[in-house]
Amino acid sequence: MASNSSRLRSTGVSVLLIIVFVFIAAIFIGALEKAEACATAKSLVQLQTCKSENLLAPGNLLHYNVQFFQSLFNALLFGKDNAGIPFHNYFLTGLGLTIEFCFISMPLAIVLGLLLALMSRSRLDILRIPARSFVEFFRNTPLLVQLLALWSGLNFLPQSFVNLFTVGVAALVLNYGAYECENLRAGIEALDRGQGEAAATLGFSRIQTLRLIELPQMIPIVLPPIINDLIYMYKDSSILSLISVAELTAQTQILVRQHASLSWQFYAIGGGIYLLLSLPLGRLARVVENRVKSLKFNTNIDTTTVAVEVLVGSIILGVIAGLLVAGISVANIGNSLANIVAAVGLAALLTAVVAIVLGGIIYAVSRLLRLITRRGSRDSSPARPVGNGDNTSDVGVAAAMSSSDL
Repeated sequence: MASNSSRLRSTGVSVLLIIVFVFIAAIFIGALEKAEACATAKSLVQLQTCKSENLLAPGNLLHYNVQFFQSLFNALLFGKDNAGIPFHNYFLTGLGLTIEFCFISMPLAIVLGLLLALMSRSRLDILRIPARSFVEFFRNTPLLVQLLALWSGLNFLPQSFVNLFTVGVAALVLNYGAYECENLRAGIEALDRGQGEAAATLGFSRIQTLRLIELPQMIPIVLPPIINDLIYMYKDSSILSLISVAELTAQTQILVRQHASLSWQFYAIGGGIYLLLSLPLGRLARVVENRVKSLKFNTNIDTTTVAVEVLVGSIILGVIAGLLVAGISVANIGNSLANIVAAVGLAALLTAVVAIVLGGIIYAVSRLLRLITRRGSRDSSPARPVGNGDNTSDVGVAAAMSSSDL
């Protein structure tokens, strides 16, 4: 009885919350539709009538909500612009370009992140400091600033090397490569260090240890956060509209400028498409996260090869999405592949430049501060008497100083 009572109470509270939220959403949609109706009133009488209507009246609220959704579905299914192009063509074009940029950029960001993660765990300062400098720079500066800096600062390079596609992909790869570095580094550090030592004892090289032992166990751990980052990339790709990339947000803005009376309908359609892109991946991330604990290391499956195939397949899907927008032809296929190569080259060049410059600056400053600190500690140490026969302490101090110099 008690369990049934608590279940009924929980169901009642849920239903009440649903009713409240639906009512609030209905008021919001009705207010939007009423504002658009008043803005498009053709006479003073219609304007005064529109303003005098009580929105909270059930009839008016239902009328405006029905009118909003009716115009929304008409715009999505039957609406056309002044040139006779259907509205849904704009959204399909934006969707295709969004998928193209995200499905190409994320695999490249993962590869860059893995390289940076391995460099970050190196004992050599010449590898570790540039990698950490790159990661901290791109994680602590806005993607918007990075995108605009690349677009406006690299216009002196040839257009075949720097264009809307290459700059957009490079900006996403550099920014998300820094985040994937942290995900992959955490995944590697979550493994038992004794496995690497045992592999070295058995004669495995570092690459063999990484490919056959560390990566297969690391992939289930890092897969949920990587999928979450792909969802974030879907939304962050809207920033590309600022450099005139005709992705989903840019296409929505084009329709809004052409047909201001349907602006909220267009925004609702664009937001719904982003939602449809994100929800399946979000569900997949939760399923993977729930299964991570039950996964065991299986030597019968080459997980590393499967992961590489998935990354390559993602890039191919991105290329296909772009070709569906531009048109499938030999020339467009060649241009797409050339743009991908140029984007990879641009991202690699920028990675090297940023890592070397920032890493060199930080390394020089750290060495200078270390020398100053060491010299200050030597000057502040008390003078010891000479000739007291304490040769053992002299040897200990010299050994300590020599080891600190190393």
